[in-house]
Amino acid sequence: MSTRSVLLVAHTGRKPAVAAAREVAPQLAAAGVNVRVLESEAADLDLLDHGVEPDVVPAGADAASGVEVVLVLGGDGTLLRASEIARPAGAPILGVNLGHVGFLAEAERDDLAHTVDRVLARDYAVEERMTIDVDVL
Repeated sequence: MSTRSVLLVAHTGRKPAVAAAREVAPQLAAAGVNVRVLESEAADLDLLDHGVEPDVVPAGADAASGVEVVLVLGGDGTLLRASEIARPAGAPILGVNLGHVGFLAEAERDDLAHTVDRVLARDYAVEERMTIDVDVL
């Protein structure tokens, strides 16, 4: 049986997003899920000091390769950034709104623990969405 992996993407400039990542990572790790974080966010998240040794990856085409889900902690801007990372791997995205509007997010901060429980139980459905590539000349 292969190890499950989740890529955490957080808005590290917002304290609530960093706190949420530090809450979620131990919950995932305790369930045997490999927690993956972006190299550019690893120092700010400081998960090692919170009991989790994350798999640190560069933010490139392979960052989300093989993950079950990309868990995004932030606002719509963070979700859009994460979608660029998830798209090459075809990884599903789950956004938790920690921003101001949260139009693109599926979950709210108050539901974070329950949301992670549902990911751990694989109690979710993936909705396919289209993307477009645009070149501006």
